[in-house]
Amino acid sequence: MTTNRLTELFEETSAGVAPPSLAATAWARSRRVRRTRQLLTGAAVAVVIAAVAIPLNAGRPETPPMLSSTVSPSTPPLTTVTSIAANPSRRTIAPLPAAFAIPAGARTLSEHPVQQAVMVAQERAGETDRTLRPLHVLDSAGEWTRIDVGDIVRTRDAGGNEADPLRVASLSPDRRRVAVAQPQALVVVDLPTAKARRFPVPGLNEQVMWWGADTVLVGADGPGVTRVDLATGAISGEPAAVSGWNSAGNSVLGGELAEIVKIDGRNVLRVWEMGSAKPVREMPVDQSGLPPGFAVTEFYGQAVPDGNGRIAVAAWGDRIDDQGREFRGGAQMLIVVDTRNGALRTVLDLGDPLESPRSKACCAVLDWIDDQTVLARTDLEGLVAWTPRNGEVVRVMAGPVDAAVSVRMR
Repeated sequence: MTTNRLTELFEETSAGVAPPSLAATAWARSRRVRRTRQLLTGAAVAVVIAAVAIPLNAGRPETPPMLSSTVSPSTPPLTTVTSIAANPSRRTIAPLPAAFAIPAGARTLSEHPVQQAVMVAQERAGETDRTLRPLHVLDSAGEWTRIDVGDIVRTRDAGGNEADPLRVASLSPDRRRVAVAQPQALVVVDLPTAKARRFPVPGLNEQVMWWGADTVLVGADGPGVTRVDLATGAISGEPAAVSGWNSAGNSVLGGELAEIVKIDGRNVLRVWEMGSAKPVREMPVDQSGLPPGFAVTEFYGQAVPDGNGRIAVAAWGDRIDDQGREFRGGAQMLIVVDTRNGALRTVLDLGDPLESPRSKACCAVLDWIDDQTVLARTDLEGLVAWTPRNGEVVRVMAGPVDAAVSVRMR
């Protein structure tokens, strides 16, 4: 069993358990050393940082405070950091409903084919209930339909651990097909025809993502995927060692696939082109622009591309709040990373781990609504729209959203 699979299983079994917030002496000492070194880089930089720094959670304002990205030309630009408000304002984005609620007795796909979906959802069972919940699609008119074709089962690994098959990247770029990994197979449901195709893909498959409109990449929990060409039915091994656990694919055939992985204890950005056994770019994630008191320790979940050289992804991290309290690994964040140079561009701090404790792996990036807006699922708010450019966060679907979801908004 690989590290990715162990992480995923831990996330599933610990859902609803707030992560610990620890004040580690060694970490605090390293932070003090880091801050001391930053102060020694020059008085001019110190003055700029002091002038723009804003306490992160002071008073929990409705409009999140922001750190300016204007710095001396001789230093890297600061990463913009904003804080989510305690009670974000609400705004509906059609056709998403105002609250997540799949009606009992929803119509079936076999009787009511769907031309185009914006969301696929699979409600979660309880901790002791291993019953597979059906997949439902939300169409462009805001109606829910239950998928009753495909004979979908739970996935499993070599140790017998099971998981629900729906993934963030299951819905196709044209929003007309749903792909789910299955043991020794891939199932693709065509919504307009209400038909399912099953492709023989060797392995205990768990992850899927789309590469263009007609290619699905299927994998387990580690590096390596199998390419399935839906147009021709061809199934082939893929030389690129990209992981479906870390990457969300690309809606453009031939487009790059980006992921963030742990290598020798470091977070490393890798960018792949299909057909190449080596990444076209590989570099450490650059955290040098983060303000004092912040560090990103680990990224998790599929990294969703915007099509313009950026990815959005969830992460755990360290931070110091405005009262001087230190949280090691207990801070949860959403982050935008530049895939051209590995730099953190923007960070959304998801709040005080003591005041608003979140479940382990609370959140997931789902899609880019447009070039400026990230759609994400969080455990406390539901679905939120985050605009990294100005830090605005609005709630677009009230939670809890106790389900795995895949969304395509454009």
